[in-house]
Amino acid sequence: MKTFSFTCVENLAALPSFHDAELVSIEHDPDVKSLILRFKRVSGPVETLMFSGVVAQRMIDFTDQNVASRLLISPMHRFSLDEFYAWVRWMYSRDDAKAPELDRTIIERLYRDVADGSKALFILEPSCGAEMAVLCESVSMLI
Repeated sequence: MKTFSFTCVENLAALPSFHDAELVSIEHDPDVKSLILRFKRVSGPVETLMFSGVVAQRMIDFTDQNVASRLLISPMHRFSLDEFYAWVRWMYSRDDAKAPELDRTIIERLYRDVADGSKALFILEPSCGAEMAVLCESVSMLI
């Protein structure tokens, strides 16, 4: 049986380009709060991202073809407090027209957790198909 090794993205010098990569697989295990996404990059290889300690997540518009414009992952991408608030609010909503107001002190605490590296924020901005946000304890990449 083949074993896989993952490394936390904050330990990588740089991520490979995910521009125009297609999201081809999703595995979600709510019991252990994990999520695995597989992307087929334009150059051919399949890259696997693993999310541990998932706090919140949301995905919309998963279709037959799900192409990434870009991936934003903290700490490689620094989110402003307002951006962070908008993404967390979106994750906790179930209806975009009526996103809930969230306690600003909780958002600021989560933002500090992301800033100090004890949590991570992942955003999939689509070219077409799925849009996704994940707040978790760590994001790792299969190596």
